[in-house]
Amino acid sequence: MYYPYVHLTETSLLLFRLYCRIRRQRSGMKNRLIRMLESLHPGAAAILSPATFQRMAAYQESAEHIVCGALARMQGRRPSETEQTRLQLLAVISTLLHDWVGNHSGDRSRIYQLTCSPAGFEPRDAVESLLREAYLRLLTIAAEPRRVTAHCCELFNWEEASGRQKDATISEAELFRITYHKRFHAVLLFYTVFDKYPSPEETAMAFPMAGLMQLTYDMADIWTDIRSGIYTIPILYRRFGRLERRFQAESARFNQALARLPYPPARKQEYALTVHAVHAMGLLAVRRLRKEAAGVRDVAELALLGRKKLAFGLRNPAMMLALLRKVRELTNLTSYDGPTEPALKRDMRQSARS
Repeated sequence: MYYPYVHLTETSLLLFRLYCRIRRQRSGMKNRLIRMLESLHPGAAAILSPATFQRMAAYQESAEHIVCGALARMQGRRPSETEQTRLQLLAVISTLLHDWVGNHSGDRSRIYQLTCSPAGFEPRDAVESLLREAYLRLLTIAAEPRRVTAHCCELFNWEEASGRQKDATISEAELFRITYHKRFHAVLLFYTVFDKYPSPEETAMAFPMAGLMQLTYDMADIWTDIRSGIYTIPILYRRFGRLERRFQAESARFNQALARLPYPPARKQEYALTVHAVHAMGLLAVRRLRKEAAGVRDVAELALLGRKKLAFGLRNPAMMLALLRKVRELTNLTSYDGPTEPALKRDMRQSARS
């Protein structure tokens, strides 16, 4: 094993600490986010819907505890105040940019100008003004402004590509590429909050990690996506046995990349357990849907299952125990022969140079 074999007791203890840390910091993080929004645009709280603010807070929480915070902990440090400020700004930017691309897909030139050349962008409403101000402030305090802009442009390109998910004829291979890259470039963008951008060996972990994160979110959003006419891998292709093997194979690839890093075994173990807590939820959701959707022949029949059968949650102690066991299982995987499309293999190799 690349670090001491992880036992169920260690898994339970670390995830309990993570849960307590998230709950303890949630209120303070939301208050800091509100103050950030008000500093960018007085009255910002009034122009954003409660749902938009909650998604911003979720972006911030995910980045703070999983994408950036866990990586910093593995490096043996805590994010600085400046790094946390950048993270807050990116939570604002990522949320508003995602919404804007989805709601103004025909206005590509203006979105591209804001993303790639924000100084010359002229906002037309308060939300656009808020987005512009957040972006400009981030570039002012970023360690590498050019890298921020480059990743932001790349993320815009993949957010725009995700518009093809409204087409039921989209191929499985293209859908996987969009799924992986959309989250991968969001992760790389969040890595720009650091004073020192992660090494190629660290970014090599981001591709399989991000792909499974997005698949997990897609599993959680099946009911909402069906009602919105959005086609994701679990909705359109429903090859759940293959999807299970992908979760295991990609988790093993993540672990292999992690094993090559020069950090103490205990820190690598904590990082792996934190990241795989997300992946394990996705894998459990896949296994549950595999049972619920047995015999389903098309998207219409899938929708007929209803919200209760399509939604996944940790409803009882048995489900919590199943999650702990699955996190431990994924963390201990060192190899697994699972599916990866040729295009994704190329993309994964290139990700190490991002």
